[in-house]
Amino acid sequence: MKVWWLAGGAAALAVAVVVGVVLTGGDPVAPAKAATAKVTRGSVTTTVSAAGTVQAQQSRTLGFTGGGTLTELNVKPGDVVAAGMVLARIDATAAQESVDAAEESVDSAQDALDRAETAQATAASTPTATASRPPGSQSGSQGGSQGNGQSGGQSGGQGQSNTVQIASDNLLSAQQRLNNAKLTLVQANAKLAGTVITAPVAGKILAVNGTVGSNAGSSVITLAGTGDVVVKAQFTEAEVAHLKLDQVARITLPDNPGAKYDGKVIQIDPAGTVSNRLVRYAALIAFDKVPDTLLYGQSATVAVVTASADGVLSVPSTAVHDGKVVVRVNGRDEERAVETRLRGDVNTEITSGLAEGDEILTAGR
Repeated sequence: MKVWWLAGGAAALAVAVVVGVVLTGGDPVAPAKAATAKVTRGSVTTTVSAAGTVQAQQSRTLGFTGGGTLTELNVKPGDVVAAGMVLARIDATAAQESVDAAEESVDSAQDALDRAETAQATAASTPTATASRPPGSQSGSQGGSQGNGQSGGQSGGQGQSNTVQIASDNLLSAQQRLNNAKLTLVQANAKLAGTVITAPVAGKILAVNGTVGSNAGSSVITLAGTGDVVVKAQFTEAEVAHLKLDQVARITLPDNPGAKYDGKVIQIDPAGTVSNRLVRYAALIAFDKVPDTLLYGQSATVAVVTASADGVLSVPSTAVHDGKVVVRVNGRDEERAVETRLRGDVNTEITSGLAEGDEILTAGR
């Protein structure tokens, strides 16, 4: 019995060896190689990411100062326009007639003012009656003569004073008339200018209300300025705690996922909104340069850089565990304590314990 049991055990062992050789293709199983990486010098960044939508932070409603028939419409929704471009016009016949009439009124008032100034100057320079009285004539009736002279001088002086006052009043009236005429001309020119809509800033047309031949008023075109385009993204409570104004952001659009557009944080809402018991805070990220193909309402992803360090030693974050890394030296692995500072999204900054070029295990021991 004992001999049989031993023989059976040997046979079973032989079978197991054969099966093992067959399953491994005849070669012994080698231990998996540990992934390694070099200690490098470069940048370490940490970001918070969120999804959002592209929208106009501010839009402008453009129209005419008065109603009229739309005679020219040069844009449609989606068009990109430059500042100063003529977007639309209405019939300006009546407005031009008002300007012509106002200009004639100004010319007439100016002529009247010129005449009033001349009359006022003439009245002021006219000599009094006493100034032309002949000298001498001392007689027995000297007192009476003197009295008559004084009376005549006084009458002449009063007449002179009245003439000057009338001329001064006429001059003031003429000046007021000219001022009113000029104001009317300014208003008429403003109304004429209001028959044309020009783009106040470069931007994109969001909406157009009206067609050529229809009556148009104060709301015809909606324009979003180039600098007014933002991504409104929602961040969690933990994420928004790291956000600050003017932080750099990278924006990704679904129609071109390989492109990264630069931007920055321009607004962080102080109050959050609750959705499914999760509080989120909205933040606005503005484009540094808005893409020409940008579509309002399209989705976008933003990654805001909340901290960064440049020109520092770093290793993959997966290599650091409890302040230690595994370093490979001359084919042997040894554990080494390191000091770290910034733990980024991919790499961790090393301040001591390693040198540039050291080989470390990326997943520790």
